[in-house]
Amino acid sequence: MTLAHPNMLWALLMLPLLWWLSQPPKPRQQVLSAHLQQWRLAMRALRRRPPRGSWLRFALLAIATLAATLAAARPFVPATAGATRLVVLLDASASMAARVGDHTAFDLAKQQLRSRFIDLPEHIEVTVLRCGGDLRRRHGEAARALHDLGPAEGSLQVDLVALAEGLASADCAVWTLTDGQGQTKLPTVGALTHLQASGTNAAIAAVRFKDAWPLPPLHLEVDVVAYALPDENGTVAAQLQVRGATTAPQQLDCRLVPGAMQTVAVDLQRTGVGGELLLELVVPGDRLPADNLQALTLPALPAPRIAALAEADAGTFAAVAADALAEEVGGVVVALETGATAGMMLVDGGFVPLLADDGSLRKRRALTFGTRLAEHVEPEPWFHPTPIDWSRTSPLTIGLDLSELRIDRAWRAILPPGEPFLWQADGEQRVPLAVMVDGGATASMHFSFRLQDSNLPLLPAFPQLLRRAFVRSYGVAATSIVVPSWSPADERDLLTAATGADRALPEFAAAERDLARWLVLTGLLALALRAFVR
Repeated sequence: MTLAHPNMLWALLMLPLLWWLSQPPKPRQQVLSAHLQQWRLAMRALRRRPPRGSWLRFALLAIATLAATLAAARPFVPATAGATRLVVLLDASASMAARVGDHTAFDLAKQQLRSRFIDLPEHIEVTVLRCGGDLRRRHGEAARALHDLGPAEGSLQVDLVALAEGLASADCAVWTLTDGQGQTKLPTVGALTHLQASGTNAAIAAVRFKDAWPLPPLHLEVDVVAYALPDENGTVAAQLQVRGATTAPQQLDCRLVPGAMQTVAVDLQRTGVGGELLLELVVPGDRLPADNLQALTLPALPAPRIAALAEADAGTFAAVAADALAEEVGGVVVALETGATAGMMLVDGGFVPLLADDGSLRKRRALTFGTRLAEHVEPEPWFHPTPIDWSRTSPLTIGLDLSELRIDRAWRAILPPGEPFLWQADGEQRVPLAVMVDGGATASMHFSFRLQDSNLPLLPAFPQLLRRAFVRSYGVAATSIVVPSWSPADERDLLTAATGADRALPEFAAAERDLARWLVLTGLLALALRAFVR
C-alpha cells in the first residue's frame, strides 16, 4: 500500500487525547460511609453502573479515527506491470466443426473463452478475431460475450503464425485457439490452445450434373474423398445415399482409396414438384459430418397440360404422340377447347390463330403439323417435296437420321418466319419444311405437313424429335439447379493437422486500486458498533 498524502498521518497524535477524554471523571473526595451496601443495592435496582472506563469503546473510537486518518492520506495499491490488452485468434474454419465427444471443437473453444473471460479484470481490453470463413472482429463487451461469431465454415482466412507475431507485445497478449488443420505450424508466441479433433473424415468435394429439364432424368457426377485409415484391402468402405426430390432413393456402396478423389455417377428420375435433393456420404467414425451432406435445390418440372387437336381425317398420330409425351414428362392430355388452359399445344392440321394482326407470332409453346396459323392464309399444296435435308447443328435434329423421311404432301406459305431445321433443297436454295420460332422463355416448332401425310411418325427419330421439341419449347430460363458451396480442400483432412503444446496466458497488468473508500466504510462501521457498546 502507498499513501498519496502521508502528511495527514499527523492526525494520529489525537489518539492520546481521545484516550484521556474517554476516561471517566474521578471523585473529588472519598468518604467512608456505613451506607455502602444500600448504595450498591440502589444502583443495581436502577440498572446503573458506576462511572468507569471501557477499553472496547475506546478501541472502536480509535479504529474509526485511524481509518479516517488513513483515508485522508489517500492510500492505494500501485498498478503492476503486464499486458493490458488481449487479442484472441479464434480458428473458425470448417474443420473446427469436427465432433469431439458431444460438442464440436469450435464449441469447446468458445467454452474456454467464456470461462476465462469471467475471471479477466474489467480494465483489460478484449478483441476477438474470427479467423475462418468471413473474417469478423469483435471488441469490448461484444468480444467478451462472443457476440455473432456464427458457425465454423470456410477456410482459414489468415496466417495465424504471422498474425500472432505481429500482434504480440509487452502490453498485448495473444491467445490462439485452433485445431491446427490446414496449417504447417502453430504460433510460437503468446498463449496457445490446441483442440484435438483429428480423426476420420469423408467429404463430398463437388457435384456436376447433366440436366434434362423439363424432362425428369438427371445425371450426377459426385466427387468424393475419404481421409481414414484403410482396411485390409487398402480402401475405405463408404456409402453414397441419394434421397429427397427423386422418385426412387438410392444407396450406392463404394470403396474409396484414402486421400484420393473419386467420382461416383448417379442416374435418377427427379420428382415433378422439385425441392431438395440430398446427397450424403456415410463413412463409419466420421468426425466432420458437415461436409458429408450436400443439398441441391431442384426447380419444379413443368408437368404441363398438353392440348392435342387433329383434323377429322388426320388419323390418331397426334393423340398417340401427345399421350406418349405426357407420360414421359409427367403431364396430362386435355382437349383444346374455348377457355381451357394448356402448357403446350400439339396440333395436326386444321387452323389455330397464333398469328397476330401485325403478322407476328404469338408466344406460345406449340408443335404444329400442317396447321394454318392465320385465317387469311390460303395454303398451296406441295406434293412430294424432294430432295429433303435437315440441319446437323440444330438442337432439334443434331444426331438424328432423317434420311428416310418421305412427305406425300406439304403446304406452301403456311410457315411463320423462324429458323429452318428441315427443308427441301432446290439447288442452292432451301425451301423450309419446318421452322423453330424462338420466343425467349418459350419456343414453338412448326411443320408444313401433317403427320398423316408423311412417314415421320414411323421413323425411329420421331420420339426423340418430339422430346426435343418439348424441351426446347420451355427454353432454358428455369433450368438452373442451386448448388451449395463446398468445403475447402484444406479443411477436409483431419489426419495431418499441425500440433503444439498448450501455453497458458501471461499475467495481466493489475490496475491501481484506491483503498480510501474501504477505510471510510471501516470507520463508519466502528462508530456504528461503538454506539451500541456501554
